[in-house]
Amino acid sequence: IANGVLYRSSSPINPDLGRNTYADKAARDAGIITVVNLADSSNTYEGAENTYYSTCQVTYVNLGADFLSEATLSGIAEGMRFIINNDGPYLIHCNEGKDRAGFVSALLECLMGATLNEVINDYMITYYNYYGVEKDTEKYNAIVKNNLIKVLNTTFNVDDVYKADLVAEAEAFLIENAGLTSDEVTALKARLETTA
Repeated sequence: IANGVLYRSSSPINPDLGRNTYADKAARDAGIITVVNLADSSNTYEGAENTYYSTCQVTYVNLGADFLSEATLSGIAEGMRFIINNDGPYLIHCNEGKDRAGFVSALLECLMGATLNEVINDYMITYYNYYGVEKDTEKYNAIVKNNLIKVLNTTFNVDDVYKADLVAEAEAFLIENAGLTSDEVTALKARLETTA
């Protein structure tokens, strides 16, 4: 993924966590143009019309927690097609930025050739930021194993994601499960590897 092309955050419009104004400022500072909102089906938050976020192109896909459900797969496809059809920089967010946004970011990192360690390090930044979970602690390793690795093993339908070809698995998932065409996957890669 090219530098400055893809970002992940907590919601810039949902005030429930008290982080939205910080996320909105960070989106502005990064020059975000296109947003994939994984948490909502529309923007109904009071005051959201006065945010930087309101100037961006946004799709609302409202993903569930089951990454293999038909609704979630359809939402992933919609979000990826939105990226393909719009300019970056791109922001992917859910409410907290760790589960749905963490998974979709991990999927895109796999697609673009990141190593599993790079995917893990990026995914776990949120747990450090939110909860102060330090690398190589028992809690850190448990979250990696029980959250990210478990989801990737299930999503990619492999026994051991550590031994998997992550690019091939991500491509297969997007085509066979989410329903993108091979041309769309190629276009998605082109979007993510081109400096915004």
